Amino acid sequence: MNKLLLELDNLFKNGKWNLLIKKTKLAISSEQPIPPYYNLLGLSLSKIGKDLEAKKIFVEAIEKFPDEISLKSNIALVLTNLKEYEIAEKYLIDGEKLNNDDIYLLYAKGNLKKEQKKFKEAEIIFKRICEKDIKFPKGLLLLGQNYIDLAHLTNEDSYYTLAKKNLLLCSEFFPKSVNVDYTLSTIIDYSKNDFHQKKMLNKIKNIELDDDQKSFIYFALGKSFEDQKKYDQSSEYIKIANFSKNKSTDKNILRNEILKYRNIKKIFDNINNTIQNKDRLFQNKIIFVVGLPRSGTSLVHQLLSTSTNTFGFGESDFLRRFFDKNIFDKNFISKILNKKTFEEYLINISNHIGKKYAMITDKKVFIDKMPPNFFWIGFIKLLFPNSKIVHTNRNIKDNCLSIYKNLFGLGDMDWSYNEKNILRFVLNYKDTMKYWKSKYSAFIYDVNYENLVNNKEETTKKLFEFCELNFDERVFDFYKSARTIRTVSINQVKKPIYQTSVNISSKYIEYFDFLNQLDQ
Repeated sequence: MNKLLLELDNLFKNGKWNLLIKKTKLAISSEQPIPPYYNLLGLSLSKIGKDLEAKKIFVEAIEKFPDEISLKSNIALVLTNLKEYEIAEKYLIDGEKLNNDDIYLLYAKGNLKKEQKKFKEAEIIFKRICEKDIKFPKGLLLLGQNYIDLAHLTNEDSYYTLAKKNLLLCSEFFPKSVNVDYTLSTIIDYSKNDFHQKKMLNKIKNIELDDDQKSFIYFALGKSFEDQKKYDQSSEYIKIANFSKNKSTDKNILRNEILKYRNIKKIFDNINNTIQNKDRLFQNKIIFVVGLPRSGTSLVHQLLSTSTNTFGFGESDFLRRFFDKNIFDKNFISKILNKKTFEEYLINISNHIGKKYAMITDKKVFIDKMPPNFFWIGFIKLLFPNSKIVHTNRNIKDNCLSIYKNLFGLGDMDWSYNEKNILRFVLNYKDTMKYWKSKYSAFIYDVNYENLVNNKEETTKKLFEFCELNFDERVFDFYKSARTIRTVSINQVKKPIYQTSVNISSKYIEYFDFLNQLDQ
């Protein structure tokens, strides 16, 4: 390994993505670029969420080095992130022609199958990886996570057993891969077995971990002591988990969230136009389930997804990705407010976003439960004439406690690790919903979580009536057959409707002062 490549490799191992991107771009512009430079650049771009740019880098590299198998496996990983599954598969097939036993190619293929929810095929591939090299990075982790997916899909306890076995083994081999411990905490009932809890306490005591790594274990320990009803210890670990996680977050993370509302209000206070040719808009019914995170959106999504003619997307980012990018664009705002460009522009946006849903399923009714879509209610009404808005709400103290005690994978949820930020986000959310209800109250249907779990049949019937779906009592068996969705709530939605989380904040109210600052 040459000196520069060794330096770049160390930057990658230490997660110095931005510096690595800068240096690899310079290396690639040199007279003799080599495939590893492209791999490091593409993967680094992907790490910071720039998958489209990473895709371009890998396409360019493959044109220069068509027989380099590592480029094929890495572009497949990026394309999988972008949900361009068919193109990813083509690159993997090309790679297999070079070497169908390459372990990195197998990893990319297994990851693709898992994302496509082809869990049995993924299982075979991940087992093959572990047989080739039991210590291959993420091999045991993905095998264990895949068994959790199979358990959710089939409701077979044997898969949970296999998941625990492989994840515990992964934790032993890779003690610093603390995301394994957090994953384990979601499927273990520590009131029945505290073996893993003791392992985590030992890790904290004896292994050198940075703050971000510690936060994974602290959140898991918080959950473990809650299982045991030891709320004082649980609250202690939840506090230090958030403190550790918050150290590395952007201190101005809520700035754009607050500015979103201001720009939205600016647009909808000044819209005087209507779309005359509504038949040119995307016509499928999309039921958007919105609200605060952890407010019951997953439960409502699973209930609605049991209907025979609906398809549950889980937390789709189609709408959010478009508007998060454009809401601060002056050109976007002016086109919407301009009488000449208003209609044609919105028709194009409607079909651009709508086709992303339609590409995935032939069903005509889509369920999208991305909670922050509450920001876009006015746009939804404009763009999708047959859409429905279901707004979930919950006891605000329970809701905010649930946000505070969970670890979220998305960077845009980093506000959740700070008590003041939670209060600010809630205030902005309430202002936004108050605004939409002042304009479109008939378009928004409220579902209260406590009503849903305490009076499930009557509340669910009314929900289905609003959504114009046929109700059947078998919807309450959603946990037996519901689609696997990527959400913090995944283990809850694979259980029957339960009431144990109602008023859970009363157990913590003496430990978390910020809960007392919340008004319903």
